[in-house]
Amino acid sequence: MNILLIGNFAPPFEEENLHNISLLKKLEDDSHQCTIINISENPSNDSRFIDAAKPLTFIVKLIRHGWRKDVIHFSTKGYLRVGLLKLMISTLTGLLFRARTVLTIHSELFSMQGQMRSPFGGRQTLFTSFTAAGKIICHDRDTYDVASMYMKKSNFELIPSFIYVPDEVINTESPALKKLKEREKVIIFSSIVYPSFVFEIIKELLSNYPLPADLGIVLSFAEKSSSKLRHVLEETGGKIRDQLIFIDSNDLKGTLLAYSKAEIIVRPLSCEGTTYYKDFAISAKKLMHHKNLIEIPGGLLFLKEGDIAAMCVCIINTMLCVESGPVADSGFADSYDKILKIYAE
Repeated sequence: MNILLIGNFAPPFEEENLHNISLLKKLEDDSHQCTIINISENPSNDSRFIDAAKPLTFIVKLIRHGWRKDVIHFSTKGYLRVGLLKLMISTLTGLLFRARTVLTIHSELFSMQGQMRSPFGGRQTLFTSFTAAGKIICHDRDTYDVASMYMKKSNFELIPSFIYVPDEVINTESPALKKLKEREKVIIFSSIVYPSFVFEIIKELLSNYPLPADLGIVLSFAEKSSSKLRHVLEETGGKIRDQLIFIDSNDLKGTLLAYSKAEIIVRPLSCEGTTYYKDFAISAKKLMHHKNLIEIPGGLLFLKEGDIAAMCVCIINTMLCVESGPVADSGFADSYDKILKIYAE
């Protein structure tokens, strides 16, 4: 099939763009022809990807590359106004070009923001997009329940998100990655900036909390120049600094390998590569693993009210100690096959 994928494909890497890139990798491995439009404000680091963050640029690129496609698949976190307009334009373009149109809503704040849409604009955009699209994919039950408020026909699917880690990534050798492979358990803190709520939690974790010797702590910064921040965290870690593993935010292989080992991922909220509410909100999720696949189910949203960093660390530690539920219950191992079936309908 000839497929146009639209979404966030740029660093810093986290669940949204890692899923998009994983889907691309699986499609290419199956010999499908894929064109990529990156709608993130951040430029992609793959020369094959077409950057189109600005609305006018996006429309031009969409029309140029949407022609003669079998499938147009748009992925979004689904709560920013400009992103919803791009979603609607992509859907209508697919209808015009007689392509199979698929929409994916990644989980973040849609379950809350989707219920707050203006009846004169936001809701009409969703009604139009969801009615014109062939299928709408939601990654969790909360997002599905809210999105289905805008359902005009039975074209909604609940398909868990997945991240695919190829064997060549697992077998990659470097000093940092070797250090990562030696750890039994891993927790990831990503998109770190100072000052921020996530930085307060990291500082509390490293300063005042006993950590198991087999735990690796992966730290990934949002800013390119982070040497000073790295030095501060190394000094804060003290005796456990050997357990700290630093990965560049644009290091795709390192990030994928970290996710393949991780129990918990902690980060600020984001949409299309832009961080939101970094001073008072973070997401904490427990990962599920099945061979080369990783599922990221719904997790916790921490909202800062007072000095609660210590309490958040206790909750995260509890999540770390509790074993994940049975993988078979979620069915995420079949997610890619379900998406292929949607493409072929």
